[in-house]
Amino acid sequence: MNLNNLLKKSLQKVDEEILMRLDATVPLLSKIGSHLIKVKGKRIRPSLTLAMSAQLDDFSRNPILLATAVEFIHTATLLHDDVVDQSNLRRGIKSANIIWGNEASVLAGDFLFAQSFDLMVETKSLKALSVLAQASCKITQGEFLQMQISNKPNTKISDYFSVIGGKTAQLFGASAQSGAIVANGSLQQVKAAFDYGYNMGLAFQIIDDIMDYSSSKNQMGKNQGDDFKLGKTTLPIILAWERSNKLEREFFLKSLQELKQERDDFEKCCEILQKYSILNRCKHIANSFINKAIDSLNEFSENDYKKALIELANSSLSRDN
Repeated sequence: MNLNNLLKKSLQKVDEEILMRLDATVPLLSKIGSHLIKVKGKRIRPSLTLAMSAQLDDFSRNPILLATAVEFIHTATLLHDDVVDQSNLRRGIKSANIIWGNEASVLAGDFLFAQSFDLMVETKSLKALSVLAQASCKITQGEFLQMQISNKPNTKISDYFSVIGGKTAQLFGASAQSGAIVANGSLQQVKAAFDYGYNMGLAFQIIDDIMDYSSSKNQMGKNQGDDFKLGKTTLPIILAWERSNKLEREFFLKSLQELKQERDDFEKCCEILQKYSILNRCKHIANSFINKAIDSLNEFSENDYKKALIELANSSLSRDN
């Protein structure tokens, strides 16, 4: 059961809402926002909002508004992230900061954040507004935590999960939870919706971290090895550090902490990961979160949307983008 097919009409309405809200009086602002919005990702986060509402039989306008708000929040974080990470590609095309500069990208992200809150207010659901507002705060906190552990290959795994819990999983969780809230789900269903999204988000980020060491530019929509080149501390690096010998740890400190990298260092890093089966261990951890996500759906009745959410969770482990 394909979730995109089930939500096709609702996602089209989200697209219409997005385009209407991007019709700003400042042309450059609209152009930058449209640049990322129109080059669609998989729209997983707004789909979670819509699916959670739909499986509780809410097909009103409110889920559309919240799904649009979620996509704006996500897109705003991408605009800001690309500035922080100095990225030159996003979803396989030039990132906004490369085309229009850092200042314009940051301001465009601010605009989308503001638009998202306007959409939330329109639903008249203070609970949904509170959930998404808190998620927005935690995303920023997660980004700050990531800055603190960056270039530190000896980071504790608990610190890594604090980072991805904030910067990625919170919005997944809030997207699903807000959909259940506006559909008047029970307290148990609202919590289950968050648990589904949050665990999906953890798995999603782990798979994303794996792909930096295993996928091509076309598969990722960004350059392979970008995390390594920036010295980012991700799960593959943390697990490799735990297993590595003295010489290997010296290599990680030189290449990731000091950023003294030679041409073949990325390949050498990949060899270390392969030596200790690190990527397989990461996939195993991601799979455990997928199982938790699926288990949380037990609070909901059997229907096509529930089946599609289970399929979405299972397919995330083999995603190619």
